[in-house]
Amino acid sequence: MKKYLILFCSITFLIGCKNKSNDKKDRLYLKEIQVNGKTIEWFYFSLIGNTTADYVLLYDPVNEKNDTIVKSTNLKDVSFSNNDIVLSFYGKPRIYEDSISLKKKIAGFNIKVDTTAIFTGFKRRESYLKK
Repeated sequence: MKKYLILFCSITFLIGCKNKSNDKKDRLYLKEIQVNGKTIEWFYFSLIGNTTADYVLLYDPVNEKNDTIVKSTNLKDVSFSNNDIVLSFYGKPRIYEDSISLKKKIAGFNIKVDTTAIFTGFKRRESYLKK
């Protein structure tokens, strides 16, 4: 019994230590916006179900750093105007049933929230993988 417990703990540890760089290859990208040498990346991970969370990150290739802007399940669009990252939501920002709050600024950019998008039903989203 003791060796099974050790085996189970070892497998659990190895699964928990998986390579985070593999996460990047599993991303299904919806949009990327190049801004001042940085990239705003909007993506999700799964094609199963309509409620998979979307991620919006600000990637800085110089420092190899990702800053999370938002993780949400009701995001409609991401855009950039002047010095503003504009996030359009179907109502108040949320992750599943929980409301979320967003930062006002990230890496010198303002974050603007638009909650006026109107949900008209589920639609197939066009996404792509990076090579």
